[in-house]
Amino acid sequence: MTSDMTPHPTTDDTTTRLLAGHAAPRLRTVDDHMFCGSEQYPAPGTFRLQLFTAVGVRPVALAVQARENGPSLVNGAERYASTVWRCHLPDEAEPPLWIQRQLDNLDEETAPLQLVTFEAAGNHQLTRPRWHALTNAQVEQLLGQPVDGGRGDGFQPPPAEPEEVPVYEITPLATLPQSRPFQQPSCMPGPRSWQRMLFWRTHPARPTTCCWYHQQDWTRVSEAAVALLEDAHRDGVTGDGIAPYALDKAQAAGLSDADIDALRTLFAPALGICATWAFTNGQHRVQAMRDQGVSRTVTIR
Repeated sequence: MTSDMTPHPTTDDTTTRLLAGHAAPRLRTVDDHMFCGSEQYPAPGTFRLQLFTAVGVRPVALAVQARENGPSLVNGAERYASTVWRCHLPDEAEPPLWIQRQLDNLDEETAPLQLVTFEAAGNHQLTRPRWHALTNAQVEQLLGQPVDGGRGDGFQPPPAEPEEVPVYEITPLATLPQSRPFQQPSCMPGPRSWQRMLFWRTHPARPTTCCWYHQQDWTRVSEAAVALLEDAHRDGVTGDGIAPYALDKAQAAGLSDADIDALRTLFAPALGICATWAFTNGQHRVQAMRDQGVSRTVTIR
């Protein structure tokens, strides 16, 4: 879930004015414990929605959300309130008064209730949320009944996140993204810069002394990594077992400390080269490999 700190609610005349103008007995006409307020923002966002209505008065919506329910009520307040207005009150000229409660956990009893006001940007479109402090007594005054600020018995906790398992692959360097300018422009300029073209002309395809990355013999290290990965697959080793398997076997084969250190950066899950359309890790190593003419290496996803 995306979770920001709740903005400090302001203490002003807004709450007093809205209570004075809209307090009235209402009936709870909706109690949806798993209302979906967004499908794609950036993940489905759910919360308990209670809607209170009465003839001749403005509806009140109460949203209660726990952690791990998608984008928080703080981050998605205007989107969530717009969705409730559009789905449940499409004929109302004004949105419902919006009250929300963000729970840190399902047992928390101290999470504050907050009134959120918006500006209308069009039909069923709200912007510029502002937070206002509310007490339970004020909400009861507004609704004309006690407030149930819990997540509800119908709450469905999200499924547990699957455990991440590293997948090792033999990857041609030609399929990896291009490098971008680096912190060390003397050896890592952009791929189309004049510095890069000059570097190619003045440095043969072999290790150089400009930095740790370029000091390694990546031709030898990458081919050793490929062979070790093929051995691991042949022996039925997968996932988290591949790194210790490969490094133990490299140690037993008598590889140098420098080569084993470089191999460790290819096999350790937190250090391995990881890239799809852009690099998550390994950009400098891949550029050093390209400078040395390496054609393939081991990557992790």
